[in-house]
Amino acid sequence: MNETINTNNNYNVDIPDTMFEEWQSIVDLIARIAKVRATLIMRVQNEEIQVFVASKTKNNPYQTGKKEYLLNSGLYCETVINKGKMLLVPNASKSNKWRNNPDMKLNMKCYLGFPIKLPNGNFFGTICMLDDKENHFSQDIKDFMEKMRNLIESYLNLLYLSITDQLTGLYNRTYLNIKAAKEIKRADLNKKPITILLLDIDHFKKINDTFGHLAGDEVLKNFAKIITSSLQTTDTAFRFGGDEFIVLMPNTAIKDAVIEAENLRLKVESSQILPDLKITTSIGATERICGESLDQWFMRVDKSLYKAKYGCRNQVNLS
Repeated sequence: MNETINTNNNYNVDIPDTMFEEWQSIVDLIARIAKVRATLIMRVQNEEIQVFVASKTKNNPYQTGKKEYLLNSGLYCETVINKGKMLLVPNASKSNKWRNNPDMKLNMKCYLGFPIKLPNGNFFGTICMLDDKENHFSQDIKDFMEKMRNLIESYLNLLYLSITDQLTGLYNRTYLNIKAAKEIKRADLNKKPITILLLDIDHFKKINDTFGHLAGDEVLKNFAKIITSSLQTTDTAFRFGGDEFIVLMPNTAIKDAVIEAENLRLKVESSQILPDLKITTSIGATERICGESLDQWFMRVDKSLYKAKYGCRNQVNLS
């Protein structure tokens, strides 16, 4: 069995309510047409697979939000993701490979599933049907299921384009405002700290003037890769604009954020961005004050970055 599953743990985007409602109608329609007990959209994140959308069919044993560890789980969906293609199991009870899989505990002996891919080629999860009776499914049902999978992928592509910076692949400022507002509410509700880092590439204009804008673009892309490779599981990176980037750090107090920021600064300093170019970064770090608005928080971290930039640069400044 493949020991790695090609998923993107940094793609932690919240699916809008309108899209979720569309997906709910899709799984309900599939279950009704195919006459099965359950149709599901499964989402993979952080080495777990979650029931993201479940059909509202009678006696559906799968509940939205239920999670399982994916790797070596023996789940039907693990094979779909590992193989990257459709899986049909007409009757698991007749198969040495499948008769002891976890879904059989729910008597889900019949399975048809397709992988759902993200625009970057990684896996979002699966769309699948399960039932308690043997079924080989007609070609029409398989084709219909595949068309619905393609529709879901088109939704994800449109969402990706609307919230992603096309040069670096990071989330853009539009999604930053949405994500930060949600994380603020969550932090206030749970009384947890939340911190942001604002990063700036030192002397970036000089890089453009000396090496050209194409080289400048490569610097931005490689800088973004260094940021994403340094993220904690709960962190999210955004391109704020120009050569400024933000890392949103839920459940992180300033003292811990500064340690991460300093590690990131050192990683940038030691990296060979281009064959003949090294860069440094200045970083502002600010923990949100309870009751502070998003704009006020951003203004404070901007001032923190300003102090780092117009001190000696290549440093972390906190406020």
